[in-house]
Parts: sequence; C-alpha cells; structure tokens
Amino acid sequence: MAKVAAVGFIVFFIWIVMIADRGDGTPWWSFIERIPHGDKVGHLGLIGTMSFLCNLAFPSRKAGFLPGFITLTTLVLLVFLSMEELSQAFIKTRHLDLYDWLADLAGLAIGQFWAMTAKIKSPGTTAL
Repeated sequence: MAKVAAVGFIVFFIWIVMIADRGDGTPWWSFIERIPHGDKVGHLGLIGTMSFLCNLAFPSRKAGFLPGFITLTTLVLLVFLSMEELSQAFIKTRHLDLYDWLADLAGLAIGQFWAMTAKIKSPGTTAL
C-alpha cells in the first residue's frame, strides 16, 4: 500500500510540473499567491509529502559514500528535484529560484525524518 501511495504521489507531482511548464498553473494554484510565501510553503509541503511517502515505501538503504543521515531514496529524489528546478532556467513559463530549491531541501529532510520516525515506531512495516 505504501508503494502505491508513493508512486501515486510521484505521478501527481509530475502532473503538477507539466501544468507549470505549460504555463497553465494560474487557474489551479492562484490561491497560493495570496498566502505569504505560499510558493515556498507549497514546495515544502509537496516535496515533504513525496519524501515521506517514498522513504516510507522503499527500503532505507544507506549509501556508503553519503553521510549516514541521508537515505538512498532521498538522494535519488534530490537529484531529480534538483534537475527539475535547474530546468526551469530554460523554460520560458518558469523561473529558476534558489529559495524554491531550498524549500525542496527542507521538504526532503523533514519528509525523511518523519518516515524514519514512523519506521522506528513500527519496525518491519512499510505499510501506511
């Protein structure tokens, strides 16, 4: 069940990116502009949720070349999210923003922390 939720959320995230890349986001998330720092809160929430679900669903392997507090799942998400953020420099409907990327990093860290906490509280399970 956890893997279905993680993959489903990844598909949802890709859908959001596609809408934003086409420049069709205003009808969908114009309410975010009315919230102070709403865009950053959105990044934190989306990426945090994706990090939580993916770290919960997939094994918490530690890569030997990484600091012990970063899972391989988080590294994979970091690479893809960084590429997505950097690609915005080349898409005319988007804009590259360091603070968006920093909100993504915070979301990755918070999501991984809560997933690891959940796994400690119920060892041996990956189900939601």
